[in-house]
Amino acid sequence: SGIFNRSIPVVNIEESITAPYSNPDVKIARYFYNVDDSEEQQEKSIVFYDNVYMPNTGVDYNHTEQFDVLSIYSGTVIDIIDNELMGKTVEIRHNNELISVYQGLNNVEVQKGDIVGFGDKIATSGTSVINKELGQHVHLEIYKNGEVIDPIKCIGKKIGDI
Repeated sequence: SGIFNRSIPVVNIEESITAPYSNPDVKIARYFYNVDDSEEQQEKSIVFYDNVYMPNTGVDYNHTEQFDVLSIYSGTVIDIIDNELMGKTVEIRHNNELISVYQGLNNVEVQKGDIVGFGDKIATSGTSVINKELGQHVHLEIYKNGEVIDPIKCIGKKIGDI
């Protein structure tokens, strides 16, 4: 029983934030509204609902068919809400600073208090009243210390680098 016959678990591999889906056909339908973006990009980041234009506070990903919605990072499910306007919502705390919020969901598979891993399925895409024109989608928001930040700028980064 030499050293080569033993498997040694590798611990503390720091994961990077990922997109909330694995299906390669899912696309960005609406971007996060950033005041520093070009006027053209800002136009792609506006939500129009009930005759009101609003800046998008997250990123909307959609597809013609329902798709699995995945946790962008490991964490604890801190809330599940069924909101008339935004649809089913799951909130996950990743550390003391970072929370991800997934809205417009269907078939939520987690419960409040569940610990989820990086890339774990939490629900399937769904619809919402405020984004009904997007069809099957998920609206992703990321909050750092209570402030909403652009999810696109977080993807691929380690949690400590945000």
